[in-house]
Amino acid sequence: VIDFLRDPDSEVVEQQPEFAVNEHRSIKPAYLVVEGSCTHLGCAPLAEFDVGPADNWFGGFFCPCHGSRFDLSGRVYNGVPAPTNLRVPPYRYIREDIIIIGQESGAA
Repeated sequence: VIDFLRDPDSEVVEQQPEFAVNEHRSIKPAYLVVEGSCTHLGCAPLAEFDVGPADNWFGGFFCPCHGSRFDLSGRVYNGVPAPTNLRVPPYRYIREDIIIIGQESGAA
């Protein structure tokens, strides 16, 4: 999958907090927190988890407005209109099963 991604290492710093610069772009690999807004023109990408008929489609998020595709970590594919990965907002866990979005760890 990495070969098909525009920014596989999440090098565009503005797209995620420092804690999310990892393979999963999250604090916990089982949970992804991203903004539901395509980085092309702001449409809402749809979850398309099934592997599709298109070559190099391994499941992820698909923007129905202009065809941008993102992998299961919200990283943008090459050759689509979206310029960057889906944005990861600051967030933190206050319990094992509760997240506060808009604050990072250590925030009051």
